[in-house]
Amino acid sequence: MSTLEEFRAGVTACLRSWSALRTAVESGWGGGERESQAKADDLRRNIFELLDGSKFPPNCDVIDLADSLAIYLEEEFSVTLEDNSEQQVAELIFKMYEGCHKGDPSLCRRLVAEADGAIAMNAQYPVQIQTTEHDDDDDEAMTDSKSVNQPASLAPASGAIMPTPATFSEQPLFGTPKKVQASSAPVRQLGEAAPSEPTVEVDDDGFAAVKPKGRRRR
Repeated sequence: MSTLEEFRAGVTACLRSWSALRTAVESGWGGGERESQAKADDLRRNIFELLDGSKFPPNCDVIDLADSLAIYLEEEFSVTLEDNSEQQVAELIFKMYEGCHKGDPSLCRRLVAEADGAIAMNAQYPVQIQTTEHDDDDDEAMTDSKSVNQPASLAPASGAIMPTPATFSEQPLFGTPKKVQASSAPVRQLGEAAPSEPTVEVDDDGFAAVKPKGRRRR
């Protein structure tokens, strides 16, 4: 098991726990569900390419990475971060990169083990981000966030099988798009009038007339 695989698994756990990114993806602010998930995966791939383990220190620093993260969310998801979470994410990623370079992937392993718990705990720490994707009135969209460098101290369930770092880092960041169940009703063609409702006959007293049933043949 290489430390680079451990690092990539840690990055995956870090991005999954980043509530600003998660909210943007789950809300489809990147142009829809599939497009948003693809953009999140592209962001992770860009980080993998930037920090590929070939040299230390890398060609960028924490400030460069934080700026890149903020710009990516703004350009791809129309999200303006107001909680400095991009700085926290960048610092955590660099700590993992440095640790793995020194042969110590313990921080990466901890984030992977606690990723689900950190996501569950995020709802208790609301902050504000602003999106211009669907709010013409510039209303502030509420999202949840917890400092990503303080993951929730929740271990995986007893007996749970943890994926290998390589498998974990190859999984989609936020799952796969949900399948929409097709309706069994016939599809109305474009421009086709809606089917008319059956006419109910009413007698002089305002009651619906009941048609007698035919007798059964013996």
